[in-house]
Amino acid sequence: MRVLRDQGPIIRLAHRGASGQAPENTHAAFAKALQLGVDGIELDCQLSADGELVVIHDEILDRTTSGLGPVCAKTWAELAKLDAGAWRGPEFRGERIPRLLDVLAQIDGRATLNVEIKSARDVGSIEPKLAALPEIRAAADWLLFSSFNADAVRNLRAAAPWASIGILWDRRPAAGAFLLAEELGARCVIPSRRVVDGELVTTAHDRGLGVWVWTVNTREDLERITAVGADAIFSDYPERFAPSGR
Repeated sequence: MRVLRDQGPIIRLAHRGASGQAPENTHAAFAKALQLGVDGIELDCQLSADGELVVIHDEILDRTTSGLGPVCAKTWAELAKLDAGAWRGPEFRGERIPRLLDVLAQIDGRATLNVEIKSARDVGSIEPKLAALPEIRAAADWLLFSSFNADAVRNLRAAAPWASIGILWDRRPAAGAFLLAEELGARCVIPSRRVVDGELVTTAHDRGLGVWVWTVNTREDLERITAVGADAIFSDYPERFAPSGR
């Protein structure tokens, strides 16, 4: 897992897969991201009603699936029947909500995978499940976990001392992010493009932390973020920022 840029091209992570070209958080989006040769892929993880680790961003099903209501109210068998692609276009009809384990098998170490613990409702329950699965432990070299919820990453660190952790952050000042990163032995901080600046990057690098910035979709933002020395970007359109020759 490459966390720091080391003067090379900026590290590219596909946000919810290549979500600018395919329905977010689906096998189609992850396959497209791999085809684009990205360095990493980000996804969102929640628990179904029966404790399955499922890949979906919203806590409510309505926007990106044919279902209605909370994700946490449906069993995996119920979620697996929903269409998660038709909302993006007829060519994606039949795409399903993936399980995290199925995405691990799909990626298979070909890119870093950033798993974001999404729902506050899952805090206290999802972290031991993530830590206990042997497939996740076997993928530790290319997995990074993150959350905006400090308790979630604290719980994950307690359950999985081996895990790589990133600290999501969306406000100024960023002192709290650095304190939490130090407490947990994090690999990187993950600030919004709206709060990242040269001071944040310098402070992070002085502490041995990478700086991964979300969500960068314009050349203007990329140039500014590169200029202040950030290491990686999350983008819905990683193909826009491919280094020459890729």
